[in-house]
Amino acid sequence: MRRLIWVGLAAVLLLAIAPAVMGAFHGLSQSTSEAAPSSLTCSVKGSCLETEVAVFRMESTSNAHAGTFDGSTYDNVVCCSGPAGLDTDCSGVHDAVLFLSATNNAHVASYNSGYPTEVCLSTTSEAQVDCTYGNSCGYTHACLATISGSTNAHVADCDGVDDYTTKVCCYVGATLAVGGIAEPPDVAAAGGSSSPPYAALAGAAAGVVVLAAGGWYARRRWVR
Repeated sequence: MRRLIWVGLAAVLLLAIAPAVMGAFHGLSQSTSEAAPSSLTCSVKGSCLETEVAVFRMESTSNAHAGTFDGSTYDNVVCCSGPAGLDTDCSGVHDAVLFLSATNNAHVASYNSGYPTEVCLSTTSEAQVDCTYGNSCGYTHACLATISGSTNAHVADCDGVDDYTTKVCCYVGATLAVGGIAEPPDVAAAGGSSSPPYAALAGAAAGVVVLAAGGWYARRRWVR
């Protein structure tokens, strides 16, 4: 009878702590999925591969004017590849990369300042396109170009030589839970602590110990 009581108590304890253990591990898995690295890759080159889309052109790789891919003959093309369905339409699931003052020999702006030509990235297979601007593209976004200002600006590439401070950063993929540029995922941001769930694991271990001790005690009493 006592043996059944001990086994029952141990079972109740394990059932009580099981949700905590599962919740802790679920929190850890969520923290690493909220800010996935970008699958978008971009570079400036003479021509794009068949697996890439041509976003826009620039006169040079530094201190340059810009143009659209099909409205300019500049030799330097911003080429991007990534998820299936990547395109440059300014409709559907899309975001503006830059606004140009013309299709050729253009200044650029990072917001709709009245420039008539919009350059976009779009997707037919993913949930979100997000383009933004800052000193770093972080963990989630790819750098397409750098710009000299927020409007009436020149462009450069992202190779670290004669770049401008402001980077043009874009992301194509699942909806970003963190919103915008994100640094590498921090477990503390989602799980409440950057440490593994030691408390929950300790509780599980305690339950196992109680179960084993109960069986051992009941066995000794049975033998007597």
